Amino acid sequence: MNKPYWGLWTLLLVALLTFVVLSFWQDGIIVGGLEIKTASFARDLGAEMTSRPVKDTDTLDASGRLPNGKHPKGWRAPMDSTAKNILFIGDSMLEGLAPRLAKYCDKNGHKLVEVIWYSSSTLCWGESARLTELIKTYHPDYIFVCLGANELYVPDIKRARRPHLKKMLAEIGDIPYVWIGPPNWDEDTGINDLLQQEVDEGCFYLSANDKFDRSRDGAHPTRASAHLWMDRVVKWLGESGAHPIRLDKPAEGISRASRIVIYQPPK
Repeated sequence: MNKPYWGLWTLLLVALLTFVVLSFWQDGIIVGGLEIKTASFARDLGAEMTSRPVKDTDTLDASGRLPNGKHPKGWRAPMDSTAKNILFIGDSMLEGLAPRLAKYCDKNGHKLVEVIWYSSSTLCWGESARLTELIKTYHPDYIFVCLGANELYVPDIKRARRPHLKKMLAEIGDIPYVWIGPPNWDEDTGINDLLQQEVDEGCFYLSANDKFDRSRDGAHPTRASAHLWMDRVVKWLGESGAHPIRLDKPAEGISRASRIVIYQPPK
């Protein structure tokens, strides 16, 4: 390259460096009685960076929730391999599900308390203090819920049941949980939509699209089918659930919960 070009490039480089340095200078510079105003683009850049839109992950609390109390889409806690005190509450569907979950608990060192309230619904649980009482009594650090089968045909269900569902979720609070949706044998009036709207992201297992072998009543899965149902829930929890825990698959068969509590159907 010719020397004149070297000189020109050197001059341009010095000018550029001078401009950059002055741009990041907080105040003007006085040279020979003259004040040189520094450029503002550095300050503008800083302002732009501090005024950028806040991302979901910037506002999560200690339990990974947004200000609205929900987990952001796709959020997952790290796998928790510690032993858990698990509370499993729900309706008669627990007759098939809980013995299989108990088998998982035996293999993985968890303790299971099973609470069946026959013919119960979110209305029953929401109007009572039983969930709060059970939490105070058994101090669970993980909760499974299976409710909704007795609410497949409730009219205007979102208006009728939303307050009771919200109360249950408030009672659960920050305890990690999984809500197992009803095993639909017919089209429902909106119970699954309501559960998907209100239950935390990654805490609702939609059972409505699963295939089941049914008992004579046409509603309850057979024991064998319920065991496979529980296997699917556990598999989903490990792959997609918001709060995965250690649930290595046990041998085929069932076990018995550490404690079983039974409530008769509401009057």
